[in-house]
Amino acid sequence: MIDSGPGVLTDPISGNHIVKVCRDQGVKVNSVAQYVVKGLSNGEAVAIIARPSLRKALMDFFVTQGLDVQSFKDQGQIKFLDAEFLLSSLWMDDGIDAEAFEKFVSDPLGVMKLKYDKIRIFGEMVDVLWQKGAYDEAMQLEDRWNDLFKKIEFSLLCTYSFSHLDPSTYDEALERICRCHTHHIPLEVSDLSISSEANELLDSFGLAWKRIIEKFNSFTSVPPPIPPA
Repeated sequence: MIDSGPGVLTDPISGNHIVKVCRDQGVKVNSVAQYVVKGLSNGEAVAIIARPSLRKALMDFFVTQGLDVQSFKDQGQIKFLDAEFLLSSLWMDDGIDAEAFEKFVSDPLGVMKLKYDKIRIFGEMVDVLWQKGAYDEAMQLEDRWNDLFKKIEFSLLCTYSFSHLDPSTYDEALERICRCHTHHIPLEVSDLSISSEANELLDSFGLAWKRIIEKFNSFTSVPPPIPPA
């Protein structure tokens, strides 16, 4: 895992598997928008796999920025997919099915790759699984993505919602999540006027993250990023 700043959102390279824990929807929208808009302006293809609320928030943001999303859609440069619907197609009795992932994810991306040299993907499916308590399946899906990097060149941004992480298991959750990714972007707080209870949770998260940093530093020369105080 590589120390990352916001620049990895705007200028990722193929093979980058980026993760960001987002405190709220506003931070998530801003992060995904940075990632998407720069990709489109570079002539890259973009696939957004998200829940309806996030897709709507992103569309509203794009409108305020004067982005002609319909034109990009018509050219096949941007595709929107529903995270929960796609997940239902991938989910089998024993978790994320390899053949279904090939059919519904790998093959369509291969088609996009024929027209566009670079592809950026944003995926919210892992957060859907994590929210449901399907932690092993979320990690299984992350592994499917990592396997796909060996076949197709693309970059991938995943987000996890801070509110979906259990304070009693921050260490375990962060270690599992971070091990699946090449780049991690520290937690941001969009509203500084938060409650004392929320501050306590953020402090607890920060301490857990520092412990994970120390653990990673014990076997790698490239430390994970340090979250803001």
